[in-house]
Amino acid sequence: MDAATVIQSTKSGTTSHSYMKRKVPPSGHLEPIKGLGRRDKQAADKSALLRSALPVLRKQDIAKFRNSYKHNLCLDMLTEGFHLSFCELINLIRQQHERREAAGPESFIWTKPVLPDQPDKLEMMKMYLTRAEAASRIGHYLDEYQSRYDLAQSFKDNPDDQWLVDHFFTTCLEVAMKVPVEVGGKIQSEGHCNVGLCLQKRGNFREAAKHFEAYHKLAANYKNEWKMSNGTSFYTDSCIKLYHIYTIIGAELARSAEQEERDLSLETLKQALEMAKNSLDKKLEGEASFNLGMAFQKINDLDTALSHLFNFYESCQGDSNSEGIGRACDSIAKIYARQGNKEKSVEFLKRFVELTEKTGLEKEYCLACHNLGNVCNSVGNYDEATEYFSKAYNISRALGDPVSTNVNRVQYGIAMAHRMMGKFANHIVVGGKTCITRLAEWKSVRTDEFSKPIPDTVPGAAHHVVLPPPPAQKETAHEEEAEEEAHEMKETQDPSIEIIKPDSLEQNSE
Repeated sequence: MDAATVIQSTKSGTTSHSYMKRKVPPSGHLEPIKGLGRRDKQAADKSALLRSALPVLRKQDIAKFRNSYKHNLCLDMLTEGFHLSFCELINLIRQQHERREAAGPESFIWTKPVLPDQPDKLEMMKMYLTRAEAASRIGHYLDEYQSRYDLAQSFKDNPDDQWLVDHFFTTCLEVAMKVPVEVGGKIQSEGHCNVGLCLQKRGNFREAAKHFEAYHKLAANYKNEWKMSNGTSFYTDSCIKLYHIYTIIGAELARSAEQEERDLSLETLKQALEMAKNSLDKKLEGEASFNLGMAFQKINDLDTALSHLFNFYESCQGDSNSEGIGRACDSIAKIYARQGNKEKSVEFLKRFVELTEKTGLEKEYCLACHNLGNVCNSVGNYDEATEYFSKAYNISRALGDPVSTNVNRVQYGIAMAHRMMGKFANHIVVGGKTCITRLAEWKSVRTDEFSKPIPDTVPGAAHHVVLPPPPAQKETAHEEEAEEEAHEMKETQDPSIEIIKPDSLEQNSE
């Protein structure tokens, strides 16, 4: 084939070479492939349909994905025109931040989540705050109060949100004060009550008392009209709350070192008793009488203290309050002991012991036995003192109370020593082989054999008479006879010979 034939066949397209390719369009893009299959066309149509369904994103829509939830929520509030709600929300967030910064990173509050990280709370606050602001604009203060009240109630279950509860209840009271008393007196009294409770939880008792007094003053004009959901009247509820706050303030003032504040404590406790009486609750009245009686006991006005404690004792008997009766018996017995009336003191303490033993109050029973042992020890009745201290010691050990166990152990040992003291001294005075042997054994192994009779083996041993303890039912008569016999023997005997009296007579003779 010559060169002309090759050139001609190339022009006509009959010859194809690998270096001969399709040229790319000038735009740089490949031309669409023609002749797509059915499946490819369906996929393309579906993609086009999906693209058409997508919304056109504006700048604001894109910002919602880029900004935080708090930022977007605040923008919505401002866009809708609720600038007061926005300011209140921002101030609350700032307050929380300042509290955390003041507490420091090592504090417990630092571990709690903050409001910007709690979208649910932010959304709820936005809803109620904007609703309250809208009601305030048109002068519907009752609706504004209700919105803020509902917002405070929604945070009540979480102790970490107590500061939010305080804030919204305070704003509830501010809104309620805008309403005339004739229309909004009830919500005003309710607002004072809620703020008082918040202050009481924070320990600000004086300010809480002022709000409870305002609550009581408003409720006093509508004793039978304003009632709570449980049927209790606002007036009764205000009396109960004032009783509690006055009792707390009275106890706080009683701990002061200044005489003026201690006097004020008595007046406050008297007000508490008056509020308890106005509430018509006999149990509260009895408790108030008990507190006032204990306050008079501290200032040594024992007669007045007894009158109030007997009121408490009678109220507990009417309610069959076993624990209260026990407290009353214990307190009355202590006052009688301070007055020197040991018989009355023992009588009420025995009531206390019997009551606690029947009701199964182990701690109270332990206390009753301890106190009765003290009184019996002080009057020289060492056998009963030993018995009751033994019971108190065993109960405190069973309860696992180390402090009470140590105290009762010591008192039990003292009572046993008092019971043995007279017989021990008699053995020392009498002397002799038997007495010395018993004393030596007691020193070694603490074997108490001093109650055994002393053999008459030494001269003059018969003169050292140990009188037997008198029976419990005729204690007074036998003591008087023993005293007379002792005096007769002392007059007939040699003055140098000492008569050893039993321990119970030694105490009574003093």
